[in-house]
Amino acid sequence: MVFLLAGLEPPTNVARLVRQLQESLYRRWGLASPLALPPLIPLAFLDPRGSQTGEGVPERPAEPSGAAPGARAVRLLAEELRAALRGASAPRAPRLHTHGLVVTGGAGAGPGAAALFWEVAAEPDRSGTREPLKALADLFRARVQAGPGWPALLPRPFPLHPGFYLALQEPGPDLRQLASALPPPQPLSFPAAALTLLRVRRLLLEPLAAEGGPLPGAASPIEQPPWWRALIWEELLNVPLKKPPRA
Repeated sequence: MVFLLAGLEPPTNVARLVRQLQESLYRRWGLASPLALPPLIPLAFLDPRGSQTGEGVPERPAEPSGAAPGARAVRLLAEELRAALRGASAPRAPRLHTHGLVVTGGAGAGPGAAALFWEVAAEPDRSGTREPLKALADLFRARVQAGPGWPALLPRPFPLHPGFYLALQEPGPDLRQLASALPPPQPLSFPAAALTLLRVRRLLLEPLAAEGGPLPGAASPIEQPPWWRALIWEELLNVPLKKPPRA
């Protein structure tokens, strides 16, 4: 399993508070999913392995499973995004306000099917855009479509919601119970810092022979842990956003 995650990176002081919330979920209930990803507001999941065809879109070769997207594709995407974020009419960093804790996914959802977020709302910008987060996500998808053409990843690894990712439903207490047991986080107001793109790859366990090498044979008898317990992520690009003008 490998996927790309586009998101908004907060200022460092806000990221520190988000990480404290994630670490409290780990310390109090032993959840691993809070520490799986860095503090960010997820915007979209993309699949770097698939090819995509469509009107005016040439077929692109699929990346090998687990392979990193080509450095040229990432570089061109970064240039496209920086160009799109230049100029007087370009989108600015949305000013965000935090609210309460929200659980997405149905009640009693199985592991990974529900997620806990620290909800945020974005102020309308001066150009009249009432949904700046959606506008940035659409801009990102448009540049991906014009460049590397990575399709949307379905099914998504977890439900999306406007807010900071905090945790996934794991075996044990329901996320709603855990959210109600956490002290309410303090309200914050801040501009987003950057658009970021992460590559997340699940690590698979393999049985080892007595001499330390992998066992011959096709299928591994080892039960694989959930993806959030065995993964590696890397930041492929980070595009700073211009701060919104002062009111």
